[in-house]
Amino acid sequence: DAPSSLAGALGLAPQSLHVTATAKVVGGAPLCLIGLDRSAQRTLYAETKATIQARNCAVYSNSTHPGGLKAGGQSRIEAAFICSAGGKQGQDASYSPLPERGMTSKPVEIPERPAPVVGSCDPGLTGLVISGETRTLLPGVYCGGLTLDAGSSVTLSPGVYIFKDGELRVDGGATLTGTGIGMYFTGDLSGLDFMKNSRISLSAPVDGAMAGMLIFQDRAAPTSQKFEISSDGADTLLGTIYIPRGRFYSGGEQPIAQNSAYTIIVARTIEAEAGPTLVLNSNYSATNVPVPNGVGPLSSQVRLAN
Repeated sequence: DAPSSLAGALGLAPQSLHVTATAKVVGGAPLCLIGLDRSAQRTLYAETKATIQARNCAVYSNSTHPGGLKAGGQSRIEAAFICSAGGKQGQDASYSPLPERGMTSKPVEIPERPAPVVGSCDPGLTGLVISGETRTLLPGVYCGGLTLDAGSSVTLSPGVYIFKDGELRVDGGATLTGTGIGMYFTGDLSGLDFMKNSRISLSAPVDGAMAGMLIFQDRAAPTSQKFEISSDGADTLLGTIYIPRGRFYSGGEQPIAQNSAYTIIVARTIEAEAGPTLVLNSNYSATNVPVPNGVGPLSSQVRLAN
């Protein structure tokens, strides 16, 4: 009963109010795939024969659009928990389990992670193209992009690699490997393209400014930037991929990231197309690469569902 001074003055009975609320505990499923855009159609999207496989962790679309989450064609999304703020499109059989509706995920720590300091362009690293060579590269500021042509094999030494105003591109027939690698993308023309038939094996740093962060996009970047992994040999992508303003796209025909102890993807929009299986493992104890707070096993949350 809610007493009212006006009701009392008029001799009326107190008004009876009744409310209900439902809270859901989602901490039991670590967050490993999050589409951040809150209004877009297809914030999280699988098409053709693509599979998103996150069997021991949670998948979220933060979009309130009725089609913010979609699994079309013969695609499939598998997770421990699936949720869309707005709704889902596609047949029920395309989801395991069926998505819940109405909750959004808000990564806590990643937005607070300071970006690396971007210095001047390093001499000799502007618009660098490596063709048919086997080389080891050092951390630094790579301006105007870095391209690995077919036949090249490049090892990245541990450290932070800043790609400014240019794309990191690995052509088919090229190989890129590295352990303890943090890649930061800044400038209007930045992006990433791991092409079909390339070979990729990358792991994030265990300490330092980029600890646990494999890919980190500038928070002021334009929304047009694309980070594409269409490689048929990208078997290790160990760490967190954070693309708050860009589009993450996976294509190709072979599984992606299947040999990683864990992979976490947080992006404005996420798209899996063609025939790949995007594998998001969650074996966090199998590696010393740390996980940012707010995602992975450090994501215990209680959400008000309705």
